Amino acid sequence: MQLPNFLKLPVYAFDISDQSYKYLLLKEEKEGVVVDDFGGANIPNGVIERGEIKKPDVLVAQLRALFLLRGIKYAALALPEEKGFLRTVKLSGIKEEEVGRALEFQLEEHIPLSAADAVFNYTISKREKDHLDVVLSAFPKITVESYLDVFSKAGALPVYIESELNASVAAVIPVDFKKTAMLINWGHTRTSFSIVDSGVLGFTTTVPIGGSGLDEVIAKSLNVGLAKAELLKKEKGFIKSASSADVFEAMIPFITAFSEEVEKYINYWQTHSETKEAPERIFLYGGEANLAGFKEYLSKQLNIEVSLADPWVNMRFPGHYLPEIELKDSLRFATSIGLSLNALRENKFL
Repeated sequence: MQLPNFLKLPVYAFDISDQSYKYLLLKEEKEGVVVDDFGGANIPNGVIERGEIKKPDVLVAQLRALFLLRGIKYAALALPEEKGFLRTVKLSGIKEEEVGRALEFQLEEHIPLSAADAVFNYTISKREKDHLDVVLSAFPKITVESYLDVFSKAGALPVYIESELNASVAAVIPVDFKKTAMLINWGHTRTSFSIVDSGVLGFTTTVPIGGSGLDEVIAKSLNVGLAKAELLKKEKGFIKSASSADVFEAMIPFITAFSEEVEKYINYWQTHSETKEAPERIFLYGGEANLAGFKEYLSKQLNIEVSLADPWVNMRFPGHYLPEIELKDSLRFATSIGLSLNALRENKFL
């Protein structure tokens, strides 16, 4: 049953990482969707480590203060990708309505979790005469419950939950782009690499290579503090010039290693996927994606088109409307934007 507009819940979309959280609320109006609220803050060190909540009481207190301040009662959550599993499974001799049950019985054949210890979802990526290709996405139940518990104790009801990369796909990949693409979410402490084929997430991995590592390299090479190193990174970028030669040279080993990491996952996809096709385009997003000169270098090294993602590409804004978030800052909100879009679609039905 479709809900009338006045009954739709104001669902805030939350993207939580080890060091920060971001939230965003979309609101439907007659002429389209607008950004009704957004924001974020840092999370103290040690509260979350590699996606695992270590100090729930601290996080509960921080979120409770936010919920009271903003009047937040309903939330959508993006689960940390480093805690998840993504597998492509071939299922023969079953009907589509039987897929969920079949995956439940054979879950341990594909991931190191039993059905009792996992929360999973799936997408049918291809329908063949003799089998179905199914993309399985799963998370440990204990991880899911820990995030749900924190939000509930902080005072908001979690009404929608999905993996952060599924949310990012909804924001970053244009709905009419049906070819193979790679997404790179370059954050402060980690980077997620994922490949989408015909709009379906087919591969993902998360590694502890973030912008903070680049700050450390610059600081060590130029004998400056981390704050100064981060400032030089943002001011100079990865551009070789007379005024930035020292910063550029300091960055080369890190950026080269980053490029090789990207190439490694592209090669893996080509050798393990059915299509064997390299991505036709790479979409960059995340807090570190704005590094000047980086996308041009990566494109030249890989011979693939590399562009900064537009997280608003699938948004139906009213005419002449522009969100208050600047485009360069919206790259940090890509997961929240996609999550909010998906939650808004789900919110239309009881």
